[in-house]
Amino acid sequence: MKAQHLTLMGVTSSLHKAYLPIDEIDKKVPCNVQWGIGIYPAYALTDGEDQHNIQGGNEDSNILVPEFSFDLATAPMLFIHGDADGWASMNSVKCWEKMRAMGIQSELHTLALRKHCFQRTSSPGTGSYTHLDRIWDFLTAKGFVTR
Repeated sequence: MKAQHLTLMGVTSSLHKAYLPIDEIDKKVPCNVQWGIGIYPAYALTDGEDQHNIQGGNEDSNILVPEFSFDLATAPMLFIHGDADGWASMNSVKCWEKMRAMGIQSELHTLALRKHCFQRTSSPGTGSYTHLDRIWDFLTAKGFVTR
């Protein structure tokens, strides 16, 4: 399982306890994820649970894998992916669509002609070069950071 998949699991499972409370802090303070950043998330669709999205994730029969527990406690997310990514583009889109349908405000940024791990070949002035700016904008707009 990859980090991108674990990010989605963490954001969508905040109502599930990871362990039993062991002290007063565990009993009093919730451990809910407040936000998430999904950069080319993989393994989110039934088409591509353990490999590239064979059908590109485009078919209506390709749904989100069952380990994600989207509910009203799901944190807002920012999704960034390249549209030429065989691992992630429709994973991001379908997660974003699910969250949007539930009223969870999130952002989706698609980088044209970029593949998985797009930042390895990024050039100044391109969306893949400035993707960290999108993260800062998202966190600032949501009030999680200030300038």
